Amino acid sequence: MTEPYCFDIETLLNECQPASVLTIGSGADDAVAAYREQKQLLGRECRIARVQRDTAVENLEQRYDMGVVTDTIEHMDKSDAVRLLSRLRDLYTARFCVAVRIGRDWPGLTSTWSRNELLGVGMMLVNSYGDDSSRPLHLYKYDIATYKPTPGWLNPDDWANPELWNKYRW
Repeated sequence: MTEPYCFDIETLLNECQPASVLTIGSGADDAVAAYREQKQLLGRECRIARVQRDTAVENLEQRYDMGVVTDTIEHMDKSDAVRLLSRLRDLYTARFCVAVRIGRDWPGLTSTWSRNELLGVGMMLVNSYGDDSSRPLHLYKYDIATYKPTPGWLNPDDWANPELWNKYRW
């Protein structure tokens, strides 16, 4: 069965065209396999590494162009899940996406997540799946390139007035 977020994950993969993909969890296998097939048809290499969710925090060893995390963080202790997301964000990927169940009404979860908690880790909401029930499923992404746009005032033009350098002493 294809998960509802697979199309959006495949879209994110096609947007950034990674040469290496890290997958944690098995929910996006169809999307990642379809992306790999596209790359092979174009004659390009795409390295895909898979890490089990139980050992994800300890088994990350190298940097990847993109990470895909599905059906994982809600089955981990919250502190371990935040550590995993932080390590992905800071060390192992320039961009990644996370599919997560939101709310407390899901049976069998180790930790529950809210939208604000994921926004607090620096993620952006890509899409919400399902109706307005008490069991929403969300897809979030993190991309260092679009995480924080540079404000307009932060440019060299506003830092100094070269025309006043010899007129005043500060």
